[in-house]
Amino acid sequence: MKLNYYLKYLLPIIIYAGFIYYLSSLPSPLEQIIPEKALIYFDFQRFIYHIIEYGFLSFLLYRALKITSKNSQILAILITILYAITDELHQYFVPGRISSVFDVAFDSFGAVAMQSIINVYNWLKNSS
Repeated sequence: MKLNYYLKYLLPIIIYAGFIYYLSSLPSPLEQIIPEKALIYFDFQRFIYHIIEYGFLSFLLYRALKITSKNSQILAILITILYAITDELHQYFVPGRISSVFDVAFDSFGAVAMQSIINVYNWLKNSS
């Protein structure tokens, strides 16, 4: 059971956190990952990417923590925010990147929004 838990719940978190770290290591991740011609289809504001990126991290953390913790949503939000802070510190040392408190705020909003969506989903599922 323990190995299954690590593979099913913790490994996706580690891989996704590594992916975020990789993106933060790039001077301009959108231009380097998405082909230049495709960027016209991805005309979202920067903060939308932060919200989605960290909302998904919050979801993965919740998914793993709900099995072992009574306060899984709060812990998922706090761990996501902590990771967002460390990510901004990492970006401070990457040439061409800017570290911003506003990015941490967007990341935090993404974590809280995801947990709110989970609450609404659970409420709808239980009220049916």
